[in-house]
Amino acid sequence: MSVTSDLLYAYLREIFYGFADAKLDIDKLEDDYKLLAQGLMYFAQCVFEHNDYAKALAKGDLSVKPPPPENELAAPIKSLQASLKHLTWQSKQVAAGDYKQRVDYMGEFADGFNTMVEQLSDRQQKLEDEILVSQQHSTALEQSNLLLSRLTQHIPQQIFVVDVVTREILLTNNMAKTEMDNDPGYIDVLFSQLPDHDGLSGSYHLEIEYKLEHLERHLSVNAYLIEWNMTNAVALVIDDVSEEKKRRKELEDHAYHDSLTNAYNRFYGILNLNEWLSEKKRFALVFADLDHLKFINDRFGHSEGDHYLVTVAKRLREFSGNTMVCRVGGDEFMLIVPDFDFDMAHERMREISSAIEHDEYVSNKDYEYSLSFGIVAVDEDNEYPSSMILSMADERMYVHKRARKKERQALAQT
Repeated sequence: MSVTSDLLYAYLREIFYGFADAKLDIDKLEDDYKLLAQGLMYFAQCVFEHNDYAKALAKGDLSVKPPPPENELAAPIKSLQASLKHLTWQSKQVAAGDYKQRVDYMGEFADGFNTMVEQLSDRQQKLEDEILVSQQHSTALEQSNLLLSRLTQHIPQQIFVVDVVTREILLTNNMAKTEMDNDPGYIDVLFSQLPDHDGLSGSYHLEIEYKLEHLERHLSVNAYLIEWNMTNAVALVIDDVSEEKKRRKELEDHAYHDSLTNAYNRFYGILNLNEWLSEKKRFALVFADLDHLKFINDRFGHSEGDHYLVTVAKRLREFSGNTMVCRVGGDEFMLIVPDFDFDMAHERMREISSAIEHDEYVSNKDYEYSLSFGIVAVDEDNEYPSSMILSMADERMYVHKRARKKERQALAQT
């Protein structure tokens, strides 16, 4: 090969491996190749602009300035940036209660997003209907004492009429009697959380929580100050909302967790990361990436890839007793570990990585498990925002990945 060919090949190789400081001295080339070299240098500029742009978007920086219009390599990424910005705006609209938002330009994600918005709209409507029904029930209770005592016996809420001063029970309906029979200590718990009614008027609302044996109870209490047979009394209208609270908790868990790995999702992880930063906590943030997941999915099927993800998530949860593990991307996890410095976190991740690589499940497989990771230690003096910390951890993870790749290549050549 000629000197010109060597120089052009070396320059192209530096472009391919992403060396931003790649240089080519055109004066050292033969005249017939100088025009080609100029074109190659322009191509390199477009590639580096495209890569920097894509990296910024991958880290969530939607405000990054795109490459100039003449860089045709970046055109598809520009379109993606516009779609992500619009999707962000739509998400904020949904969070503000605009359930008319729909996405029709992102394939399977659009189906999931639209289904979620429709479900939120349905739940909002059902909740409003339930509130309306509850308000209607409360209005119906504002009847005369005689009518109340006759009609309340068969309604689903518990009804107590209690003397404000002596706490004597003046009236109970069937549901209230049943509750007292099932739990003798029930009325004591209820009365202990009622406020002093001196000077109160009108109505008020209470939320009462307590445990009956191993069962946690949640009561919604509407109280109405009334006159009952010439006595100042309070009428208590009680709904047992334990099941509703349980369902709501299940919905929240579903909203904050990744359904496959049962790790927290990106939204919940970033939310807690920002809270920890605002509270000046000391912790280590670990950004981990599964190696070869796409290869396993494509070659051996998504069930094997899912098993890979579940296995890694399980191992990462073993990091420490109070580690928050979040799946933040298809093959990426974020760990927030309180009271760990860099060295402690690095040593623990090495142990976990080794356990993943030697997992018994892949002992007889035609592929292997491995993990690349980057760590950023955060203390009470930290001034970096969450985006910068995530970017640092992500970059260190890729440095680790490249270093391990070079090690494997070197071993393969020996």
